[in-house]
Parts: sequence; structure tokens; C-alpha cells
Amino acid sequence: MSAFPERSLPELRRAFDGLVAEHEPGLQRFCRSFLRDDTLAADASQETLLRLWRKLLLGQEPEHPGAWLRRVASRCATDLLRGRGREEKAVQALLNPTSSTAPDLQVDALAAEELKDRYEAALTELPEQQRIVFLLRHEAGMRLSEVASALDLGLPTIKTHFARACLKLQSQLRAFKEDRQT
Repeated sequence: MSAFPERSLPELRRAFDGLVAEHEPGLQRFCRSFLRDDTLAADASQETLLRLWRKLLLGQEPEHPGAWLRRVASRCATDLLRGRGREEKAVQALLNPTSSTAPDLQVDALAAEELKDRYEAALTELPEQQRIVFLLRHEAGMRLSEVASALDLGLPTIKTHFARACLKLQSQLRAFKEDRQT
């Protein structure tokens, strides 16, 4: 780890440029696989690189830059997903509501909206690691081994986080289903 006073600004710039040249293509692919949207992926990648620059300015060069960048990118992507309502697409794909003026379909649309809200709330309530693992697996379609590599965690840990996240989400959504049936 180097400290800012020990390195001049041009040296920091060269270090940053070297890290960007080495890791940006993989970072872009990672963000694109997570978000499945080129614009959002570019935003997440840019925010990740901005955080890298700030870290370098503070004299805190990451020991394993690739793993550090993926962890930061997963957090940035998660924040973007939350902000853009990506979860809504997953819930609506499950329910496949159609827009119509028929009363039954309007009730279904209201139920879908309520389910989406419950899903988003349940995601928010998950611990950060469980949420990130779930979103990488469920939203980005990554295999658990890929998630383990991306987050620099062991596969058993990733499996535990994913299983716990699924159980908590199932419990929350099952409660919604039971409430709707009564």
C-alpha cells in the first residue's frame, strides 16, 4: 500500500491508467453481465473507476485490484438496479400481467404491483452480501462459481449466502400469497 505523499500526481495517474488498461475490459463485461444493459453497465463501470481513483488519491492502492474492482462494481450495479427498478421486470416476467380494462386483469395488475413492492422490500431487507450474491445469480445469470470468483469468496460461502437469500425471499413472498388468498 502506498501513501499519496510518497507518490506524485503523475505517478498516481500512471498507476491509475495502468490499472484501467488492465482491468477495464473485464470490468465492463462484469457490469454488463450483472446489469444486462449497456448504459447501466457503463455507469457502474465509470463509478467503480472513480472510486478506484479516489482510493489511489488516499494512498490506498488495492492489494488485489481485480477482485477489489469486482466487489465495488457489484455494489455500484446493485445500487443502480435498486434505483432503476430492475426487479420489476423480473417479477412481471413471472406473473406476465397483460394490460386491459377487464376488472380481473386490473386486479391482477394491482396484485403484481403489490408483489413487486414486496419483492423490492424483501430484497432491501437482505444483508448486503446475500443481496449481492442473489442479484448476481438471479439477475445477472452468473453461476455460483462465477459469483464466488467475482466476489473473491469461497464457493461454500456463496452457496450459503444464496440459499439464505432464497429462503428469506420465499418466506416473504409466501406470506404475500397467503395474505392474498384470505
